[in-house]
Amino acid sequence: MHRNTRLAISVSLILGALVVTGCSSDIRKSGYYPLEQELEVIKIGQSTRAQVLSAIGSPSIGSGDVDKELYYVGQRARHFGPFKPQLVDRQIVVVSFDSADRVKNVQVLGLQDGQVVVLSQRVTETISGDFGFFKQLLGNVGNVDASQILGS
Repeated sequence: MHRNTRLAISVSLILGALVVTGCSSDIRKSGYYPLEQELEVIKIGQSTRAQVLSAIGSPSIGSGDVDKELYYVGQRARHFGPFKPQLVDRQIVVVSFDSADRVKNVQVLGLQDGQVVVLSQRVTETISGDFGFFKQLLGNVGNVDASQILGS
């Protein structure tokens, strides 16, 4: 009996350690925003679009070629087990250009600014209409001819 008790305690400790380490939180980064020293290179009224793209790279939103504003968006979120991620930090850098394609303004926005940036959501219509995956898959079961498979 003494041996079974030690075995049960050992298994419980190992499982407990696995549960605790499996539920530890981690912070994941997504997107990109330029660092402060990279932004210092940009001079309002002097830097061109090409210089901005060369200094801080391609934007998260905006083509870089014709848009009047370039958006660099990055965020950090804490993930803890199966729970919804909690946003820790979000930073949006907006670089605006004038009609001569020179930098008009550089604005850095964060969570503390409380501004919501709405991104449009586009939905691509499927050719199949309202049919689900399995209905499409099973709908072709009787429609295959042996000559189509064999190439005769």
